[in-house]
Amino acid sequence: MNPTNKSYHRNIYLLLLLALIPALLITGCGTSAPQAAAPAVEASPSPEAVANTDYAGKMVVYVNSYHEGYPWSDGIETGLHTILDGTGVELKIIRLDTKQNPDVAFGESAGAKAWAEIQTLNPDVVIASDDNAQKYLIVPFMKDGSIPVIFNGVNWDASAYGFPTSNMTGMIEVELPDQLVELLKAYANGERVGYITVDSETERKVVDIYNQRFFNGQMITYWVTNQQEFKDAFLKAQDEVDILIMGNNAGSSDAWDEAGMTQFVNENSKVPTGSINDWMAPYSLLTLAKSSQEQGEWSAQTALSILGGTPPSEIPVAENKKGQLIVNLDLAEKLNVVFAPSLLKTATILGE
Repeated sequence: MNPTNKSYHRNIYLLLLLALIPALLITGCGTSAPQAAAPAVEASPSPEAVANTDYAGKMVVYVNSYHEGYPWSDGIETGLHTILDGTGVELKIIRLDTKQNPDVAFGESAGAKAWAEIQTLNPDVVIASDDNAQKYLIVPFMKDGSIPVIFNGVNWDASAYGFPTSNMTGMIEVELPDQLVELLKAYANGERVGYITVDSETERKVVDIYNQRFFNGQMITYWVTNQQEFKDAFLKAQDEVDILIMGNNAGSSDAWDEAGMTQFVNENSKVPTGSINDWMAPYSLLTLAKSSQEQGEWSAQTALSILGGTPPSEIPVAENKKGQLIVNLDLAEKLNVVFAPSLLKTATILGE
């Protein structure tokens, strides 16, 4: 599979969107919305674990780019435990903490320390999540090495890292911002799209891809570093765009007041908002979320296959496929959007 194949990505999500169409009827801002339903939650194709195999004595190391408490990588860890617990595999976790410490020097040091620990542990498989783990650990120390590597959480394209190689396979992380925007257009007064997010290396990569692939360079980006800047940018966006994508709040320089931000967004929303991150659902009218747990489960199943004797090079690179539709009734009321009962039976509901 060529992870850079744009048609392949769009075909997957066009099929996914077709599953949305029959069950959603939304009216708002004086307009009627197309029908849609929650994305079909199909299991990603994953290598089968060797049946009835005892993996006692085997070790898998999971390298998390970020920190405990970051919702995305916490979900990956949950997926790993779901598959590996009870198999006899010993799971060791290394967290690079590069979301809270974004400096390159810190990342390089964290990667070197992780490599030293891995050499001491001598694991059978290493699973590495998100871009910084690839940049600071896998590329400089483990690429084409003797230890099998499974990557996940690499956004859209792994070719920048020279992946995959003979000792690795992985799951590319893809999203559907264009389809999210198409759903939100029904409640908008125009087509100007904005994106508000914490300023980070990963988010800059995401913004570049969104603009290049989906929005012809016309998406307006609001970069923030803390919650007050997020609020200021949110207010500014209400007058400058017609649809606002809520990117990521993780990595802000201050503690995030979830209750305060939820109240702020509910009081000040004028345009429809959407997100692909489930932890941003309290601040979004619609969320079409990817599943981090899916990536963990796929990686764990793949690790078991490798432990069972399948070389990484024989396991195709995959893409995430699970999706979850979340509707926010509090914001719907603010924006005069009414959701059909058929949608409320299938979607996850926030607010009453």
